[in-house]
Amino acid sequence: MLVNLSPLTETMRDALRRLVEQIAEHDGISPVNESALLGIEGLRDADFFFMGLRSDPYGFVVVDERDKTLLVGVHPGHRGDGVATELLAEALANYPGYSVWAFGTLPGATELATRAGLTPVRALLRMERPLGAIAVPAAPEGYRITTYRPEFREQVVAVNAAAFAHHPEQGRLTVAEFDQLTAQPWFDPAGLFVAVHGDEVVGFHWTKRHGGGLGEVYVIAVAPGHEGRGLGAVLLAAGLSYLHGHGDDRVQLYVEGDQERVVRMYRNAGFEVAQVDTSFRMKETPQ
Repeated sequence: MLVNLSPLTETMRDALRRLVEQIAEHDGISPVNESALLGIEGLRDADFFFMGLRSDPYGFVVVDERDKTLLVGVHPGHRGDGVATELLAEALANYPGYSVWAFGTLPGATELATRAGLTPVRALLRMERPLGAIAVPAAPEGYRITTYRPEFREQVVAVNAAAFAHHPEQGRLTVAEFDQLTAQPWFDPAGLFVAVHGDEVVGFHWTKRHGGGLGEVYVIAVAPGHEGRGLGAVLLAAGLSYLHGHGDDRVQLYVEGDQERVVRMYRNAGFEVAQVDTSFRMKETPQ
């Protein structure tokens, strides 16, 4: 039976960080996403379950309460022993209706999901391109591009909510969560570009630098009613130029696989699919 270890002690937090790093080093991809990492740091609501010692676990489940998702990780040395199967079965029994992420859609994760009776319901694409010098076009008439200032925060969150109203996670970003993100060590207000029309924020491009020459189109959004004017292209170019100017030579972004128009736009901007993450959910039982 799973035992809820929340809240984590600092010893357990360190042990979980180490296990995540060991899995990522072996698989070439992290078993957790940013939301789960914020949960590990105590900045998001999450439950935690370990297999093994609390100070030296070999398996875990992170229950992301905000996103209603389960993230399972098992140390490479304990795979093939049924650990992941047991963890996932217990987690699904305790959190019915939650979805399960398989980052990178590795074969073992897909097999595990199939055995658990899960079916794929969503694909998230990580797209990449090399980064060189970028020419930034002029903003459309009546618009200006500036960088983030604290007085923009509520308008930026409102634009995000409107632009991502269809999105299961991004559209629910709150002002408090925005403040948490802007308090992270990686945040640079000079890398958050804001489109303004009059006194109104109508779009933004939030970049993120990961180190090692990798930048990210973290979030890019244009408010409904201001689309189709080339504003997104200007914001994209401004962010890419900033990343290149700060030493990044490649850039990534994440986009929903079913957003064909957006995927096509990024392909036209030189991005190619580098990874597919899959969300699985329990199959519906026929009535």
